[in-house]
Amino acid sequence: MDRQQKTFNLQTWNVWYGGREVDYGQEKQYAIAAQYPADVLALQECWGTAAENLSAKLGQSNAQHGWDTAVISASPLTPLRTSTLPYAQAALAEPVPGCGPVLIWSVHLAPYPYGPYRALNGEGQDVADEEEAPRLQQIEEILAETDRIRVEHKHDDLPVVVCGDFNTPSSADWEARSDRPDIRWRATDALLDAGFVDTFRAIHPDPNVSPADTWSPIEPLTHVGHAEKPEPGRTDDAEPRDRIDFIFSRGLDVRDSVMRGCTAEALTEPGFVDVEGPCSLIPDHRGNRFPSDHQLVETTFAFPPTD
Repeated sequence: MDRQQKTFNLQTWNVWYGGREVDYGQEKQYAIAAQYPADVLALQECWGTAAENLSAKLGQSNAQHGWDTAVISASPLTPLRTSTLPYAQAALAEPVPGCGPVLIWSVHLAPYPYGPYRALNGEGQDVADEEEAPRLQQIEEILAETDRIRVEHKHDDLPVVVCGDFNTPSSADWEARSDRPDIRWRATDALLDAGFVDTFRAIHPDPNVSPADTWSPIEPLTHVGHAEKPEPGRTDDAEPRDRIDFIFSRGLDVRDSVMRGCTAEALTEPGFVDVEGPCSLIPDHRGNRFPSDHQLVETTFAFPPTD
């Protein structure tokens, strides 16, 4: 078999409180999943039953040991218990028959404190590192558990995908963008340092041409007039949009990567696939067809050729 000709696609999607924030949220999740099918789907913010219900509708398997993160697959799927619950669920999937397993991580890193607020206020690298510390610790635990799983399964060359809602940006994105200070984000850097590839940037390398801001298509750029109190650290009513949902891989070839979702501004940029047309911003969002406040990210992989 020519393993390199055997491709599979993987998606990651934060489904926003399990779908409760939009009308008929779980039905809309299924509509999107059926329109854009994935061989493997990593979910975050499952809130208990969202992944279970979606996998049943799709007729697929669900790997989920906690309330937050899950992996759904049409192929054989083995849930793995790790020390990372509930913020990261691991599973072994076999998306291409005869090509062996892939270790899939669905991750939802700590949402607070959200580092970009104070970084955009000019508070510098030391503050960013302090605020990033919980997420870096979580990534280090995921990497340690990855090593344990490889040893336990006697598979030194086990392909690995770490994907999900990281609640932190990319250092390379911020370095390239003129609207961002040059701040390093240690959690995503740690995966690059461990030999992982940022799959979207492998296909769309220029953050100025394809910012791919996955957070948030429906969050207003200003909170003026909203009743809720801004989160500590946000110095005014601005809500920055950024790329915080990633698919990182190691041991696989990257063939393509896109971001799917909606925008209120009729966004057009390379790598973005609009699934709805203009959607409504919060607080007028409940009727949106796309049922999340995060865009969905998808990557097509191929297995590297064997010797």
